[in-house]
Amino acid sequence: MNDQETRSILTLALMAAFADGLKDERERAAVKRVAEALGPEAGLDLPALYRDVLVAKPDLAQVAAAVQSDGARQ
Repeated sequence: MNDQETRSILTLALMAAFADGLKDERERAAVKRVAEALGPEAGLDLPALYRDVLVAKPDLAQVAAAVQSDGARQ
């Protein structure tokens, strides 16, 4: 999985967590666990990713399209 796929997966997780308009702590904890599972080598700035999702409102189809490899899709 490359850096772009890793970022896209976390972006999708955040988008799903925030889809209901709530910012539940349990959802934040679940996203954090996903980020930790991807490992520190992913080099992600999770607070910046949160901001990007909340402010920029990325396009779901574009984010999902960036997940190309079979392993990342699973």
